[in-house]
Amino acid sequence: MQLEFANQTSNPDHKEIFELCVEVVSSLAEPVFQDTEVSIVLVSEAEIQRLNREYRDKDAVTDVLSFPLWAERSELFPGSSLGEIVICYNKAYEQAHHLGHSLEYELCSLGVHGLWHIMGYDHISDEDFEQMNAKEKESLLLITQKVSFS
Repeated sequence: MQLEFANQTSNPDHKEIFELCVEVVSSLAEPVFQDTEVSIVLVSEAEIQRLNREYRDKDAVTDVLSFPLWAERSELFPGSSLGEIVICYNKAYEQAHHLGHSLEYELCSLGVHGLWHIMGYDHISDEDFEQMNAKEKESLLLITQKVSFS
């Protein structure tokens, strides 16, 4: 899985953190995702609120949004783009402080959450939540071996 990264804020990039997220998630994902691409964009509170309002009818700042570019896994072809993950840098910073862990860990957590959504996992039903939660925990366990939690 390849990473395309953009930072639309004046905050530090942290590209290496997202490279780690992509590396870990792609190592845990089905082999079909190995030859794909994902984009991660850091945005302001105003931009993520605009996107949340436009695409989810929720006029509020959120931490992460995922935009899959394919409808079903069977439609994936090698070299295709899976989609885009949009993360609100300031929201991630606030959550890291509130939860008492590092910004790097929070960014990884949000990146992993978005990646699993793009790969077709969700948390609408209890069963889906348990499956996605297990995937996230496995990813974050591997990431904490490389990124400081606190």
